[in-house]
Amino acid sequence: MIFVTNKGSQPLVAKYVDQWFEFPPGKSVQIEPHVARHIFGYGDDNKYQYLVRLGWMRMNTDHDKAMARLAEFTFTDAPVKPDQQSAVLVERVAPPAPRGRAGVKVQPQTSDEA
Repeated sequence: MIFVTNKGSQPLVAKYVDQWFEFPPGKSVQIEPHVARHIFGYGDDNKYQYLVRLGWMRMNTDHDKAMARLAEFTFTDAPVKPDQQSAVLVERVAPPAPRGRAGVKVQPQTSDEA
C-alpha cells in the first residue's frame, strides 16, 4: 500500500474498476500501487494517457498545465502530515549504470609490442 497526498487546492475523484477514490486537498489516501498506476501513472514514465483520462489534458498544449497539476500529488510509504514538507518517496529511480568498461580485462603489454 502507498499513500497519495493531494497537496493542491482542488479535490480529485477518480474511478478504478467499480470503486471511486476521493483525494481531498491536504489529505493522504491509502491505495494499492496498481490503483495509483491506473489513476496517476505511478511508475510509468509516459503520463500522457493518464492526464487525458483524468481530463486534465485535452490538447497537447495542455501538457505543461496538466503535469503541474499531477505534481501536486505525492506518493509516499507513510501518510503526510499537514505541516510536513515532504516524505520518503516510494517510487524510486534505479541508480545509473557504472561508466566505463566495468568488468573488461586488460591484456598486459609485452616488450615486443612497445
